[in-house]
Amino acid sequence: MTKGLLILFLSVAATLAHGLAPVSSSGHLTQQDKARLKRVFDGASPYQDLATAHYAVLGYKLLGESVPNSQEVCKYVQSSLDAKSVESVFYASGASKALSNCPLTVSATLQETLNGVIVEGVSSQNLYFAVTAMKNLNLKYDSAKISKILTAARKKDDGALSLGYALHVASLLTTDVSSFVDWIEDTVVQADEVDGRMLQFEGGLSVSSIVVSGIYHLAEIGKKSPPAIDGDKCLKFANYFLSRKQVQVVRPAFHLLDVLQVLSANKLHVPVSVSLVSSLAVPVTQPKATVSVSNLVGGSLGAITLTLDTIAGKSPVVVNKLFTPVKNEKQLYEIDLSSAKLKRGMYQLHINAKPNTPDARLVGNIGAKVSLKLVTEVGIENVEVGVGDIDQSSAPRMTKLQFPGKLSAALEADYHQKIELKFTLKDKVAKETMSVHQAFVLLTHKKTGKEIVFVAEPDSANAYKFDLDVQSKSKDFGSLSGTYELVLVIGDAVVSNPVFWHVGDVEMTFQEQTVPQRKDFVDYEAKPEIRHAFREPDKRPAPIVSNAFTVLGLLPLLVLLILWYKIGVNVSNFTVGFGTIGFHLGLGGIFGLFVIFWLKLTMFETLKYLILLGIVTFLCGNSMLSKLATMHK
Repeated sequence: MTKGLLILFLSVAATLAHGLAPVSSSGHLTQQDKARLKRVFDGASPYQDLATAHYAVLGYKLLGESVPNSQEVCKYVQSSLDAKSVESVFYASGASKALSNCPLTVSATLQETLNGVIVEGVSSQNLYFAVTAMKNLNLKYDSAKISKILTAARKKDDGALSLGYALHVASLLTTDVSSFVDWIEDTVVQADEVDGRMLQFEGGLSVSSIVVSGIYHLAEIGKKSPPAIDGDKCLKFANYFLSRKQVQVVRPAFHLLDVLQVLSANKLHVPVSVSLVSSLAVPVTQPKATVSVSNLVGGSLGAITLTLDTIAGKSPVVVNKLFTPVKNEKQLYEIDLSSAKLKRGMYQLHINAKPNTPDARLVGNIGAKVSLKLVTEVGIENVEVGVGDIDQSSAPRMTKLQFPGKLSAALEADYHQKIELKFTLKDKVAKETMSVHQAFVLLTHKKTGKEIVFVAEPDSANAYKFDLDVQSKSKDFGSLSGTYELVLVIGDAVVSNPVFWHVGDVEMTFQEQTVPQRKDFVDYEAKPEIRHAFREPDKRPAPIVSNAFTVLGLLPLLVLLILWYKIGVNVSNFTVGFGTIGFHLGLGGIFGLFVIFWLKLTMFETLKYLILLGIVTFLCGNSMLSKLATMHK
């Protein structure tokens, strides 16, 4: 009971610890990421529609790149504008504003289109298109009127995307928006959490980007900071967006850049990215790490004091050591971990990044986690290989080897013997024995190239031993005798020099037996047709038995006819009419149907006819009985 309670307590404690662990940013947009996104925008040209041109042009602007063939793009935007479509005006005005010297003609039709949208009952999306277009074209709009329409639109649709557009519209109003700031809480609660590290809205990257950027645009102009969005939620949203940075479509690529730019430059929260820029795997003899500190788009956060707090591994090590700024690099910092005297293994660096000038906006800068792997060189020692008898009647004949040497002559083993291989692995830096995740013995038939792999297991002292009973493993080899190459394969995540060592050759002789050989190819030829043999019907009884049964079946009818003949038949109540005749014909038909069923009909066919005859017989019988009842009154 006590043990069970202890396990339960540890499980709950681990869960709570995971939930209370600080969330940190999972990277930032690197120069390679930005170059890839630029290629996404480059690939959209020549543009097939105005929306693609809009998102590509704005994407170039967010990347700080010039738009290729900007004058041609401007002409395309101007010629593609449909002044009667609010969506078209939105896309054209956005692209026009981002392009230099690309004015749009603000016609009366265009203004009428935009003003015609700002009415009661409009959706939040169309209202966003109209107000944003008017903002881009420097046209005046009535903020008070839009505020009322926006409130009504929310009652019509309070989904995450609709609220996202509504928050964007509210951020463009010149009236008091404090009531709209309260909508942020209703919006954030619709986010879905993933793995305790990410937050997203249903609909994916574009929807999440529109909603989150709308939250921060509105929160910046509001008079109060919304409690619904805090630093941890901001980091979880940031982690989701960074997980989608491999996007390959123009519209989501723009939304990714847009929201990361918003999260990197706002008055509320700025996630800090602490990322490893040096190699993940470093030699344990030179445990150095270089990290970069930036915002989500790779921009500088100013002067930072970077401290390594602890190193988490098998046993956490408190370090509290400062990083050193890299010369001529504003965002890079390096540290030498030699003083921590770490051994091979996987570690997690817990880093604190504090700005020299206090900045309350920074989140994720305390306890940022960076993974580091210290690798070592492995040595193979005490190698012995040989052949011994299965019954242990004599001691195995073992040969000592030095890595990377090879047996001078092939070993010979038949089905009465076994092959043995012994060795130990040593950490060349720590000067101690070690075990690895991958220690395999590979046997390859020289003629056919067929391979079979066995696992070498260590004992409690990390001494590896491999035994191969030739006879018991004959099925695995397909009883294929011949010369096999004996290769030792050593590998591990923390080993910098994986080993593929040809120890020597082994002449193996199996007991001769007929063993089906496996095909090395897939046979797609047609297989023989499978014919099903159904159960043969039982033999029919002899004719005399059938005839006797028939006579016995007809005997009651014969008795009835004889009795009628002697006693006489009273047909005085028989009335000639449709009901009487129909009833008797129907009854006779039913009897006849039973005879036919017995001879050749199936049950379902009989039921079909029986329903028709039964209905006619029932109706006629009812009519006949009604007449008889009337006659006897």
